[in-house]
Amino acid sequence: MGSALLALALFACDDAAPPSPCATVELRTPHPYTLAATREAHEWALLRRQLRDDDLTAPGHTVAWVEARLPDARCLEPRYVLGRVLFEHNFTRADGLGHGLDPRARQTPFQRVEEAGVQAAANACAACHHEGQPAGSGRLVDAAFLHGDGDRPETAERRVPPGLFAMGAVAALAREMTEDLHAQRDALRRGASVALQTRGVGFGTLRRARDGTFDGSEVEGVDADLVVRPFGWKGTHASLHAMVETEFERHLGVQSDALVARGEAAGSGPAEDPDADGARHELSAAALDAVVAYLAAGAIPLDRPPEQVGPLEPSAEGLFAPLTPVYVDEWLEGRARFEALGCATCHRPALPLTTPVFDEANVHVDLAREAESPRLVAGDDGTFGVPLYSDLRRHDLGDANASRTELEGPARAWLTRPLWGLAARQGYMHDGLATTLDEAIARHGGEAAPAAEAFAALEFGAKGALRLFLLSLRPRAVPRVP
Repeated sequence: MGSALLALALFACDDAAPPSPCATVELRTPHPYTLAATREAHEWALLRRQLRDDDLTAPGHTVAWVEARLPDARCLEPRYVLGRVLFEHNFTRADGLGHGLDPRARQTPFQRVEEAGVQAAANACAACHHEGQPAGSGRLVDAAFLHGDGDRPETAERRVPPGLFAMGAVAALAREMTEDLHAQRDALRRGASVALQTRGVGFGTLRRARDGTFDGSEVEGVDADLVVRPFGWKGTHASLHAMVETEFERHLGVQSDALVARGEAAGSGPAEDPDADGARHELSAAALDAVVAYLAAGAIPLDRPPEQVGPLEPSAEGLFAPLTPVYVDEWLEGRARFEALGCATCHRPALPLTTPVFDEANVHVDLAREAESPRLVAGDDGTFGVPLYSDLRRHDLGDANASRTELEGPARAWLTRPLWGLAARQGYMHDGLATTLDEAIARHGGEAAPAAEAFAALEFGAKGALRLFLLSLRPRAVPRVP
């Protein structure tokens, strides 16, 4: 393809390598605005253009190109590259875009409002997840309309695409929290009760009767199976694989081979083509693994004071002088207010991860060594703080935020949305209709009402430090060349 980046990635592993060829592979994350960063961005642009041109002459070329390289993609970096190619690829009918369940599908593969589990409102993952960095959040115009009648937006639930930041760390953390809750359940004696807690987050009380049955009526913020599900606005999916597989079908109409084989794909078409769009084998297991690897290895967003770019000074190291922190005092004040107002009760600044490893199906990522930089870093106690600003449990946000249906769980319950990468959002809350941070905070009802009321009681000027702090939560520590 003429891309040095792809050459580096796809030939990082070879048969002559040591027994553990993936141990030293690192994804390239150069400092922004350097010659190396610009070259990397240019290489990605060339690759995207070449694949687009090839697709014009041979529809389906890009997916076939990726599939041909997947068998040799044993290490993380080539998987990451191929996963990103699929994430940014503009799918077409030849790739299985859309569905044939609606007569209107003969005119267009798109359906703005979801019906029967399929929406197909975009032609690429990156079409909706793009703000701030690759796999970032979406804008107001990218909103999805779920659980509707297939035609009218007013019948559907509006959702704005969230940022898909460091998904491997989120999945690993949820897995450890689930293991903790299950251990507490399994150790519970008959006739006793336990206050479920993990990482300082409480999940209510579990009781066990003398006959050995469990009473979960007082369990809070998690399903009765005590599985922490960190993905989806309502905490729908426990694994990254399940989330990616579901969203490919829901928003692109691209059905995975595994989904079809399990008989869970939407549609009443032929067994090998349930969505009746004429395309079969739309997303192989290896392709699904590649997209999961790409999302799992994403960089950890960091919170730090705003930074100011120095004057233009071209050099071998970069185009600008070092970034200089500004508004440090105001930032520290805002962080303190975040804690004092009670926001951190649910939006916990960081949760500890014991083992920094993402391990699902055929995807294994050492998040402290292999993932994109900045990575997880061990603290003094040996654990790895995941600064996601969430507790990964559901909370009651009141009637004003209740969904119309309970297809995703209790209408008033929402998973605490991670705030890392918040600065890239345009429109806040699940529907994106809060246009400012003040509006978003004011909409917090139910369990979050006290914090919202405490914020409202502040004078306008006193709220500025908190706004500054929240908007310092950027997708990554430093920007990248587009």
